Amino acid sequence: MRFGFTSIRQASASARIALARFPLVLVCAVIAAVVAMVIIESADDNPTRIRLLLTATLGLPLFVALETTGQRRGWAGGRRIGVLAAGAATLTLFHFISADWTQTLLFTRYVQLSVAFHLMAAFLPFVGFTAKHAFWQYNRILFLRFLLAALYSAVLFTGLAVALVALDNLFGIDIDGEAYGHLWILLAFVFNPWFFLGSLPQDVEALEQRTDYPLGLKVFAQFVLIPVVTIYVLILSAYLVRVLATQTWPSGWIGWLVSSVAAAGTLALLLVHPVREHEDSRWVDVYGRWFYVALLPSIVMLLMAIFQRLNQYGFTERRYFLLVLAFWLAGIALYYGVTASRNIRLIPVTLCLVVLATLAGPWSAYAVSRGSQASRLEGLLTTQGMLLDGRIVASAADTAPFEVRREISAILRYLVETHGLRSLDDVSPELRLAAEATDTTLDRRVRSDNETARVVVENVLGLAYVNRGEASPEDWVNYYAAMNGRAVPLEGYDVLVRIELARSDTTRVPIRGDTVALAVSARPATSTSCTPARSSLQCHCGHWSTGPGANGLKQADREPVHARVQRRSSSAAKRTGCGT
Repeated sequence: MRFGFTSIRQASASARIALARFPLVLVCAVIAAVVAMVIIESADDNPTRIRLLLTATLGLPLFVALETTGQRRGWAGGRRIGVLAAGAATLTLFHFISADWTQTLLFTRYVQLSVAFHLMAAFLPFVGFTAKHAFWQYNRILFLRFLLAALYSAVLFTGLAVALVALDNLFGIDIDGEAYGHLWILLAFVFNPWFFLGSLPQDVEALEQRTDYPLGLKVFAQFVLIPVVTIYVLILSAYLVRVLATQTWPSGWIGWLVSSVAAAGTLALLLVHPVREHEDSRWVDVYGRWFYVALLPSIVMLLMAIFQRLNQYGFTERRYFLLVLAFWLAGIALYYGVTASRNIRLIPVTLCLVVLATLAGPWSAYAVSRGSQASRLEGLLTTQGMLLDGRIVASAADTAPFEVRREISAILRYLVETHGLRSLDDVSPELRLAAEATDTTLDRRVRSDNETARVVVENVLGLAYVNRGEASPEDWVNYYAAMNGRAVPLEGYDVLVRIELARSDTTRVPIRGDTVALAVSARPATSTSCTPARSSLQCHCGHWSTGPGANGLKQADREPVHARVQRRSSSAAKRTGCGT
């Protein structure tokens, strides 16, 4: 019992310390939880609530970074309040500016800021300090604490959810389905960050003297993660040889593979960083240098694939980020490969700066992508004679080739969904005005994939719209077997009959000298009846039965002649109320 009470007291003390050290983090957590519950209860996609939820969740890593930095530097009083106020102003600015963004822009910029703030939490407390070992120990504690908090939250949710199911089934207590969502929100947004913050190091300087290294982490990184990464580097190198031998462009899929291998390899090197100085693990130090050297050919191949796609289709946010990531990887690989440096702080610092630099401005992912696609659309419309001196000339007859219509549809879909109708000003103000005039009922922030773009293409440009993934008519070949209304003998059954009840109410099929008429009726009991020429067969809802003079059909009473007839006729039967 002493152990139990001690554990409870320790947990309570950790919770109080976390509240005292990180009050604004927990305030953001509570706000996020309340807003998420309101969203569940209202069952709508209110843009203001969604933006408030995203803003509150951004406050979690941001205020962790600011508070830990202030505590490391001893900020108190006005300086601490000023820094936290600057953080709150940043979140407020995001919330109100994002009101004019499309849903795509909102979530893309949210992910970008979230990555930057999490990286800041990793390195900001160490800016201006040279504590190399403390930096690794601090981030190791953050990493393992994050995993432990996620595990505890998942176990708690599973256990409590099963308890609610038991109450519902054993005691008849009506548990509303939304209760499970509320439970998950409380654990994810309140318990999880509170538990995570409870054990964050307070004396960062003391971490410089720590030499402990979790054995499980070492085994996982050295004998699981590094070998897997090595295998993928060899695969990428072999693929590069194949590309050079066949003189073919790399597959577009290569971008995600190179990025994943680089991320996994970097994580492995960060995890094994302390053992690089151990005499019994010198191979890890050698691996840390030559991994990036071996990755350079794959990065070159990645750049080749990216530039091919850019030449074909121009910039989008995804291609922009992939290109920037490739250049960042090339810089990191060259730096570590040439200098053999062990300064791991360079990785989160430079990546955070790259993420923030591409967030806004004329060089940002969004401005470059919008300008690139607007320029492509302007070129296509001009080539087709549909844009003259900035004025739109709608196509009188849809004579544009399929490939041109597909490109125009795809670009308009991207511009409208990602940047809104105002982005059409970059092509022609008249195009934007005409697009807004065609349909003023759409919510410009939350739209379906094709609706607005279809309106612009068909009503403004006078072209046939091409859906996402739609292939050219020349790419389709249809085959079918013409049965010509005959009954075909089928092994294992009596006959195979094609029944079509959609074109008329009655279908006549010759079977062994009989002409069987299948008629659709609205009667609730038997809505399909068969009337043979010699009254020898009967049909009930796609089932056959023998009767006098059945011409030797040996089916048992009310058994299907074969399953295929039933399957083909089931939809027609259901439409007429005939159950099969």
